[in-house]
Amino acid sequence: MSNRRPESAEEPEDEFVKYFCQIASMQGRIAYCLMSLYSVNPSILNYFISTDLHPFLMWNMIYGITVMIISRPCLKSLMPVHQFSFSLLGSLAFNYSSLLWYQWLNSYLDEQTILRTILGYISGRVMMVHLLAFLYHIDTRCSNIGDRSRRLSAFEVMYL
Repeated sequence: MSNRRPESAEEPEDEFVKYFCQIASMQGRIAYCLMSLYSVNPSILNYFISTDLHPFLMWNMIYGITVMIISRPCLKSLMPVHQFSFSLLGSLAFNYSSLLWYQWLNSYLDEQTILRTILGYISGRVMMVHLLAFLYHIDTRCSNIGDRSRRLSAFEVMYL
């Protein structure tokens, strides 16, 4: 006799959506990581691949970060059209501002390829961690929903 409880009709669908959002947001993070290198030093990835990766990475960044934002608990109470539009606008703003930063690095560190590459990679990591910290803050402190996100000690250190 099995001790499994019967599954409701929504459980498999909720589980699929949860895993889809995790995979899509990881896809966006990986594309963002690669773009932080590619934007400041295209020859790094061109050494391995001869095609221009900018459009592919850009669309994956936008898509992945949009899915990461739309799947946050703080947006669950909104209508789907607003969830999508807020998430898309947030993703576009984050990715565009990152690309402007990489363009600034290219213009001011034109001859210093190694320094530009290191700063692009490090600044990309810093910006992504701060995006995750911001989303964590919104989910845990500013959300009115009953099921608050699990508190993570890595992000809890940012509070007084």
